[in-house]
Amino acid sequence: MAPKILVADDEIEIRNMLKRYFTLDGYDVITAAGGQDARNKLSLQPDIILLDINMPDIDGLSLCKSIRDFISCPILFLTANVEDSDKIKGFGAGGDDYIVKPFSIDELGARVSAHLRRESRSKVKARVLFNDCLAVDYTERAAYWNGQEIPLLKKEFDIIEVLSQNPDRSLIKSGFMKRRGA
Repeated sequence: MAPKILVADDEIEIRNMLKRYFTLDGYDVITAAGGQDARNKLSLQPDIILLDINMPDIDGLSLCKSIRDFISCPILFLTANVEDSDKIKGFGAGGDDYIVKPFSIDELGARVSAHLRRESRSKVKARVLFNDCLAVDYTERAAYWNGQEIPLLKKEFDIIEVLSQNPDRSLIKSGFMKRRGA
């Protein structure tokens, strides 16, 4: 199955150029004309997102911050902002890479390929059965009870992951429980 790329940029020329380039490279390309349009297309589960920062409805930084807890795929910012402080804000918002416009389309293609390769390497199949009922699949980022998937938000899975990988370690300070009256 071809990797899915979501390209969100308010400039139609850039969207069309990137769609042509990545389609010819064998990718499934989804385009969005702005932040809200991109948010609406997240249900298509892209494997990587190319996100412009300067969009009129919802800027890329705000969109990235608002979706990062629910989306784990790489997010690459495409922007004309060249200051180091802008790059720091981009990484702070949850971006995985920062590409300054104008950019080399071939370099962008190489970066996209590298991010997707890194993602596939990190997805080593690993399902751990904790007892007869509970299984955690770290690759799919899913938990199952009696074979049925438990619907979890990204943060909820993150908590299960930490707890399941530290079974013999206390992660709650004893003073916390006393202050709460437990």
